This record gives sequence, C-alpha cells and structure tokens, in this order.
Amino acid sequence: MRKGKFEAARAVRGSKQTGSRWRLRWPVLSGIVLVLAAAGLAVFVAWNAGLLGDSKETAGFTKEETLQQFRNLARTLESGDMILTLRPDDPASGEEPIILKLTPAQSCVRVDLTGLEADLEEGVGRVSRCRYVVDPMAYISLDRTALRALAEQAEALYATVYLPSFASVMTYREGDTEHQELTLNIGRSGRYITSDSIYNALLSAYLAGDLSPTLSYQTEIPQRLDVDEIYSEYCTAPIDAVMDKSDFSITPDVPGYGFPREELAALLEQAEEGRGYVLEFRELVPDVTAADLEAWLYADILGEAHTPHSWVNDRTVNLILACAEIDGTVVMPGQIFSFNEVVGERTAEKGYREATAYVGGASVPEIGGGVCQVASSIYYSVLQADLRTVERYAHTYLVTYVPEGMDAAIYWGCLDYKFENTSPTPIKIEAGVSEGKVHIVLRGREWKDYSVELGFEILRETPWETKTQYVYDGSYREGETIVSPYTGYKISTYKTLYDLNGNKLETVHIANSTYDKRDKVIAAIPSKPTEPAPQSTSDSTGP
Repeated sequence: MRKGKFEAARAVRGSKQTGSRWRLRWPVLSGIVLVLAAAGLAVFVAWNAGLLGDSKETAGFTKEETLQQFRNLARTLESGDMILTLRPDDPASGEEPIILKLTPAQSCVRVDLTGLEADLEEGVGRVSRCRYVVDPMAYISLDRTALRALAEQAEALYATVYLPSFASVMTYREGDTEHQELTLNIGRSGRYITSDSIYNALLSAYLAGDLSPTLSYQTEIPQRLDVDEIYSEYCTAPIDAVMDKSDFSITPDVPGYGFPREELAALLEQAEEGRGYVLEFRELVPDVTAADLEAWLYADILGEAHTPHSWVNDRTVNLILACAEIDGTVVMPGQIFSFNEVVGERTAEKGYREATAYVGGASVPEIGGGVCQVASSIYYSVLQADLRTVERYAHTYLVTYVPEGMDAAIYWGCLDYKFENTSPTPIKIEAGVSEGKVHIVLRGREWKDYSVELGFEILRETPWETKTQYVYDGSYREGETIVSPYTGYKISTYKTLYDLNGNKLETVHIANSTYDKRDKVIAAIPSKPTEPAPQSTSDSTGP
C-alpha cells in the first residue's frame, strides 16, 4: 500500500496509538505547506481551502469530500491534454504566445484513488475526528522525465540571447578606388526562458488540476534602427534643380553621396532579427535634374520643317555651318530672334564657301550661298507655331523647298529674318542637316487651345518667255539654255484656326509675296561675227 508523507511520519514512530499519531501530524502539516510553497506549489493550500480553520473541527475536508476532489482531479488529468502557454511579460514585444502540449499518454499522469481511499481508512491525514488534510503529491504520479524533456526542448527552441541593433561604416579599397559600405546589424529580442521554470510550471499545474496554465517569461527588445537618423549621419543628400518661373532660369542639380533613403527604409522594413545587411555607398542622383526641367520646358513641338536640299558640296557645307550656329538657341518670351544676329556674317574665315545665290536677278556664286533655306525653314516652322513675324522678305524668284509664299530671304547687311516669341514660355530652336534635309524644330510648352492649318492662294501668275542671246565665244551650243526660267507669281498666304474639337474658328491673312518672272534665255550662234549687245541688269533680293 502506498504511503503518503503523513503515513511515512507515522511509520517511523512505529506506533498505532491514536494520540501519538495526531501529535506528529500537526508539525508535519506545517512542514508540508512550507515545502510546497518553496516549490511554487501553492496548490496545496488551494486544494485544502479552509484546512487551517479556527479549530481542528473546522479544518480540512471530510473523507467523502476528499475522495470526490481526487475523483474530479483524476477525470481532469487522465483525459485532457496539458496546454502550457508561454507569454512575454511585455505586450509591446509583439511576440506570439508559445504553446507547449503534453498528452496524458506522454505525461503518464495517474491519480491513485485506491491508495488514497485505503490511507483515509487508516486515518492518514486526519486532523480531527472526521476531517482530513491530504497532500496531493502523494497520490499523483507523473513521468517527470517527460516533463523535463519537454522543458529542455522548449528552452532550446525558444530561449534566445539578446543582441543590440547598430549601424557602422566600413571603408575598403579596390585598386585606386575607395569604397564605403554601411553595415546594418539587426538586433534580436532576448527571451529568458529556462527549462526549470517550465518544468516547475508543468508540475504545479498537474498538482493543481489546471490543464491551461500560463507562464510569463522576460523579454528584452532591441531598439529599432531609425531611418532618418542613419541617413542624416552617413549620407549627403542630393539637391534638386529648381526653375525660377519668373525668368525660367534653372539652378543646377547637385548629386549626393550615400544610399537612397527609400532603399534604406525598405531594407529595414523587411529586415529579419539577428541578421546583418550591407548597403554600398554611391552617388545619389537628385529627384529633379536640370535636364529633367529642361526636358519639361521644351517637351512640345510647336512647329517643324524638314526641307529637302540637293547635295551640292559647297552649298551643303554652308547649310551645316548656319544650322550649327542656330542649334540650341533659346528665345525667351517677348524676345526677338534675328537670323543675322545669331548666325553672323557668312565669311570664308568661318568656313563658308561659294554657292549659288540670287544677286541682281542673276544666279551667281556667293560666299554663304544657300543659307536662305535655313531661314525659310525657320519661317515655315514659326508660321505653324503661330508666333509673330517681325521681319521677312520673299525671294526674288519662287523657291521649291517650302510651300509657296512661306520662304524667307536673307542677305548680310540688308535683309534679315526676325520673329518674336509670343508664347508664355521659352522656345528652343533645334537645327541640323542630315539625310538630304534641313531640319528645324521649335520646342517649348504648347499654350494654344487651337490648331493652325497653313494655306496659300495664287493671286497672279506671270509666265516666262523664251529669248535668245547671241554667243560669240563658243561657250554655248545653238539652242543651249543660258538662263533658266522662273514663272512670276503673286501669292497670298493665310492660316485657318480650329478648336481642339476640329471646328473651324477663323481664317487669317498672313502676307502677300511677289516673285519675279525670269525669261528663259537660249544661245544663238550668229552667222557673221558682230559686236555683242550690252546686257541689262535689274535689282533682286538675296538667296
């Protein structure tokens, strides 16, 4: 028969006399309470609520009450799983509870009701004539090795050593290049969980008949790394370019050095506890660069011309030189563009060559000949953009590289082409020569709430005639063309405006242009030499 602690004390005395048995049990009772309290087993007191009453007659429970308590305990412990919940002592840690489980089969828990009943019959635990105080530890058996194994496994899995968070910079060299890296060490929370505390909590819960106990453990949470603090300490922030809206001047952008703040924030957001991360220092590009602002300022094509030219080497060189002077020119709002001021005098020292130009009504070689095509291309683009033309002259004869009436003749010292930027923002002129064409593009910010369609009307046409000229020096054959012809015209140019839905708003006259006729002259060979007739000349405008 199993013996409880009280019974063990009685057996040492070796006496079955009732008086001596009770004299021993009162000191033993107080000793049991002390032992259980020292082990964290306050359940003994809870089990025997009221056992230390005012007298022996009111202390403890009756035999039947004691047996019923242990029967209830047996049903609870032998049919249910022990669920121990480990919770952090600091709710701010954000850690999920840890659940430990032991089935009755694993813990081998048993309540010895037979032994208890026999002991009660023999008077074990009796404190008065019919009341008893019984130690539950004497009748509950457990596989304490299983409890210890679970406690040690839980400590190995869940107990962690606290690690602080910190950031540091490392510098190293690769050849002649110096590099820097930011090292981020993400701290780890410390969980102070011991196998002893888990074991004692499990043991106490079994003795108390509590299958859902809770055990708090101490936590130490590392400080979160601060994005702003790290960025300001180690990085030089880039400076954005800024546009002054009063004069559209752009302050330059300044690159920074370090790492993007957003990249650092994203890394820290996803960082895992106890791990290290590295960010390499590099040049930081501003969010807004001067190139970005310039691209925004000149995002729209306001007008453009792509006029074909024949590949005559010297004339093509002149076109390229003139376009190079104009390319990138910015015309501010209200400013007047002057072709002659921007391009300057066309001279041999600047690389300009002789090419055909109209001088005095004749086609003659002229330094810078052909650059009128660049001016005409600009004029055609300006008409599309609906900007104000300040000064413009038509050619002596009609040209074919732009629509009729939309050309502009220039000649250094007397003829210029000028327009005013009447838009609210700057306009940049892009100019170049490629693939057999002169390219002019006016870029800016579209401000019009309408579109422009250009047109022309021939008001008068003067046909050329064929005339002969005697040739005496053998430079021409009979009937060979000496002077190519041009038909004379008077042409009206106009623009038609449409709203953004395509509805016609109005038609506006732009200019009248008059082009001379030039008769065709063919060679005639006289049968008898005579004195050549004098040639007459007439004034004409430039190329």
